[in-house]
Amino acid sequence: MLFNLLKKHLKLTFIMLFASMGHAALSQDLIADATNDFESGTVEQFTESINIISKSGKIFILSNANQQMSMGDFVTLSLREQGPVARAVVGKKHKDQVGIKVLKVYSLSRWGRLARGVNVDILRGDDAVLFRPKKKKKNSDELNADKILSEEDLFNEKAIVEEELGGFQTDSRHIKPDNVVSIAYSQFSFVDDISGDRLVNNQFNYSWAFQFADNYWVEGLYGRAEARDFPRTSELTIINNFTVRLKYTLKAPLYSYLIPYIGFQTFSVSSPNAGIPLDASDPTEVARANQEKQIIDELEKTGVVLGVTLLRRLVPGWFLKVDLGNDIFGAGFAIEF
Repeated sequence: MLFNLLKKHLKLTFIMLFASMGHAALSQDLIADATNDFESGTVEQFTESINIISKSGKIFILSNANQQMSMGDFVTLSLREQGPVARAVVGKKHKDQVGIKVLKVYSLSRWGRLARGVNVDILRGDDAVLFRPKKKKKNSDELNADKILSEEDLFNEKAIVEEELGGFQTDSRHIKPDNVVSIAYSQFSFVDDISGDRLVNNQFNYSWAFQFADNYWVEGLYGRAEARDFPRTSELTIINNFTVRLKYTLKAPLYSYLIPYIGFQTFSVSSPNAGIPLDASDPTEVARANQEKQIIDELEKTGVVLGVTLLRRLVPGWFLKVDLGNDIFGAGFAIEF
């Protein structure tokens, strides 16, 4: 009796042992299969082409030749030879095209390779399989592909994902956004013919440039200077500067841009008491008033302006701006949007 019980117990033990070994082996097989799903092609993947990239890089228009993408689908864009690039959601479907919004960028270096006409692999749904460890050991270049290795990666304009969604990117644009606004400081000077002194005044100017075609800009500038104690002590004269420029962008080294311009500039001067004598019966006062009026008339002028603007990128979206021309010598800061 005791021998029979021992025999049954040993038999049950061996059954449980083999079952656990089989389960472990099966688990390992499943893990290995899952790891190799993407490489073996068992994961559903298809290829589409990039038709349009928005100026901000946030919106893409893709072909939908396979008719496998619909509104609300989460998709991952990848370059098969290099790896996943970005995660996106399908926002709109129209015939054989879809519009997607980028939610996350996985690799700035790979992101910089995306352009109109490039074919990308699309994976719908869960993309965890793309990030599972691979049996093949990566070389140093592959290991560093997802890292920012140099200052140049920070200034890669195709890798900057901003919130603005208007307009579409064209490869010929050196500055991608349509708008650049700036504030700058300069000095405005003129000769006071009455005293013979040169009066130097601070002038702050504000500008807004709009890119109406690739690398072509139209810019409006307003500057204001205050001449204190002119034309007489305790009086104030305000000089307003209005300028319209046509500009063209040329790329320069060190993340800089040279933008030559041509335009028109006009000055408007506000000096209520200029030209009014304190005593109309005093010939000296009358002569002085006439000189004041002549100075104001000389300041109120309109003419053609020529020059160049230098933009030096400081960080993505921000520039140091320098204007050098026959209209102004100034320096300040600018922002693109």
